[in-house]
Amino acid sequence: MGPSIVIAIVLRGKRIRAACFGALSLWTVVATRAAAQDPSLVPPPSAQGSDDDLLAELNAADEVSSYPDPIEPANRVSLGFNEQLDRFVIAPLSRGYSAVMPDQAEFAVRRVFSNLSEPISFVNHTLRLEPRLAGETLARFGLNTIGGIGGLIDVATPAGLPEYHADFGGTLHRYGTPSGPYLVVPVLGPSTARDAVGGAVDGLLSPQRYLLSGAGQIVIGTGNGISARSEHGQSLSALRESSVDFYAALRTAYFLNRESELAGASGGPSETLRSSAETSESNPSRSSTAVDSARRNASSEIVPPR
Repeated sequence: MGPSIVIAIVLRGKRIRAACFGALSLWTVVATRAAAQDPSLVPPPSAQGSDDDLLAELNAADEVSSYPDPIEPANRVSLGFNEQLDRFVIAPLSRGYSAVMPDQAEFAVRRVFSNLSEPISFVNHTLRLEPRLAGETLARFGLNTIGGIGGLIDVATPAGLPEYHADFGGTLHRYGTPSGPYLVVPVLGPSTARDAVGGAVDGLLSPQRYLLSGAGQIVIGTGNGISARSEHGQSLSALRESSVDFYAALRTAYFLNRESELAGASGGPSETLRSSAETSESNPSRSSTAVDSARRNASSEIVPPR
């Protein structure tokens, strides 16, 4: 009887195959434990894998994002729409606005829009049971409105009344409301479910809603948007050009900026900021310098507070 016939007969026995498999498994476990306990069998760090292996591990780890984004496909569509709107409408208007407006005039316009948001901050400080900040915000609004010609000149800050921005999204956060999923709102841009609701409530608190007609509100809102786009245009362009995935980079910028604001308001970093600060916003294969640069850009210079 030839060797091939003997092997075929042996392998047909289910019990023998099971016994062989069990013995092989037991040997693997014992050998693995022995290798782990023997330092001489552990290769030095430089020999534990190539750069390709390390990048593969980083890619796998980066796929697990701490940012809640369950509707990413829809958000990407919204971002695409916003990008086209920005390219053909908002950016040209912003460039024209910057071309005809001197820098000091641009700053004055921004101060006017900032002054219009003071009543919103006052209400939210009141809701947060912060009487000192609420009182200072109300005094700041009155002083800049009267003495600063509607906010064109900031006379409150030199008088010891700095700005303490507060919005309803932050108020919801203060009382424990989670952020909810990440959203890219058409025209308005990055947000979360909580901040989108907060923005709607803040809109109801805006004084221009009750002092101006619908057309006037549109003019004010459009002017505010163009002013903000002009202020943050260069940072947005830099982020877009340096990112492998602009959507992911913008999402990270939004979350880091927003979490930084909320941490400043509550006196400490939030769980989301701690868990996501080490997450690459685009592709871990980028150099650490590029990643660090993009993270440094994740500030109010890129994503205006909502």
